Amino acid sequence: MKALVVNSHSSNAVCLDLFFMCLEKYVGVDYFDSIYLFIDSTDGTIPDYVTVVNYDTGDNFRDQMIHCLKSVKEDILLYCNEDYLFYAPAKTDIADHLVSELLYDPSLSFVKFCHTDVEKYTEYKSKLYLIDKECQNTFSQTLSFWKTADLLRIHENCPPSEIGSKGDIFGHLEVAAIDVCKQLDIKGVCYYNGEPKRGMVHFDTEVFPHTASALLRGGQWNREYETEIQDIMETYLENNK
Repeated sequence: MKALVVNSHSSNAVCLDLFFMCLEKYVGVDYFDSIYLFIDSTDGTIPDYVTVVNYDTGDNFRDQMIHCLKSVKEDILLYCNEDYLFYAPAKTDIADHLVSELLYDPSLSFVKFCHTDVEKYTEYKSKLYLIDKECQNTFSQTLSFWKTADLLRIHENCPPSEIGSKGDIFGHLEVAAIDVCKQLDIKGVCYYNGEPKRGMVHFDTEVFPHTASALLRGGQWNREYETEIQDIMETYLENNK
């Protein structure tokens, strides 16, 4: 069984609307056994197929995630933020194969879909590149399949920490989690099949084509995905006339 986990905040309500529109069009809600939304509060416009899990804005991000992840019943989850907007059909046959890799390989904790060239990776299997404690970047908050228990364990072993601008002040969870993954010997793989480079360091993915990510700090749209975001916005406006 697999779930979709969407992390969001009520201030990004419009982007969240876009996310669900793109999910329905390019992946399909029936692909997942459950769809969870981690969010502070909602205005009641969330689709009926979504299970809302509210977090306390007074908690740090680590504690918010621990609280919310404990509500996920499925063994495997696809983690994403609300600005990971799907813009082309997902290849769910490949995705299913990767879920099976996770389920039947006890040494693997995740499969990520945002390949980068910031360091060299060893090919683990065809199109799968190993990310282990020998790598510099053992953890990232990118679109990824995770064993739910392992993602929870990483957060439980991180110190109190934040993301975004709060992370600049109180420490970034993504940075802390890199060392935690090495200490826990967390290992995973990244899927890459020669997709083109997007921006400075990362590549597109054929499995779940998406914006990584659509929103920049300050709420500006990411110009690396200008064409895709424009198409999404035009569809959204047409649907909401």
